[in-house]
Amino acid sequence: MPGSNAPATIVISATVPQGLRPRTIGAVCPPVPVTWLAPWDGLAAAATLVDTAAGSDLALEVPAGAFDSWHRLRTLLARGREARPELTAIAVRGPAALEHRGLLVEEGIRVVLVDSLPAAARGSRRPAPGGWRCRNAVWGLWEVEHAAVRRAGPLGWLGLGGMPGLRPRSLAVLRTEGLAPGNAGAVSISTRLQRWLAWARRHVDRGAAEAVTLQQLAARLSGDDQAAAPRSVLRAA
Repeated sequence: MPGSNAPATIVISATVPQGLRPRTIGAVCPPVPVTWLAPWDGLAAAATLVDTAAGSDLALEVPAGAFDSWHRLRTLLARGREARPELTAIAVRGPAALEHRGLLVEEGIRVVLVDSLPAAARGSRRPAPGGWRCRNAVWGLWEVEHAAVRRAGPLGWLGLGGMPGLRPRSLAVLRTEGLAPGNAGAVSISTRLQRWLAWARRHVDRGAAEAVTLQQLAARLSGDDQAAAPRSVLRAA
């Protein structure tokens, strides 16, 4: 986006606890879009968050070790698609070599959220905007690195310590635990996520940033802004 005052881009992702049942989810209405992350057996509960909060989307959490085996990775993706047929995003926690990228593309995955981009010889087939920690290692698939947010000290405990600075046209991709126990056995947005959402909303309200989902970010990187329009669920590109 041209112009020295062009807004920054914010992506907030939040993990859904394992074992969560849809009926335990209270009113969850984030003020900006959120990408909810869940393992394959938690996608049904996480889908409740997507379906009740317009603009949010969903990503399948995949263990880093799954990339050691083509068969295991394909099985996890198949299970995820059984729970959410329109799934196009995954998230990987921990160091992963991200082998079998071709399989990801074949299975309709368009974006992968990672802890870090490996310093590998393989470059990006399609360049990302300057300073954005993203890579298009194979056609049809973007790898996106989330920012490391320091948690030391009282500000870190509150979810504010080490928040990335937002310069015009910069990208901030954040990942945190999303839900916490609430009243009567229900769960609600965690304190940390609430503060991160408020931080993002302030920047959006000032016109200094745009908040998008992982799917919308991938569509923007690919130049397919029509696919980046806000929606309540992920659909295959």
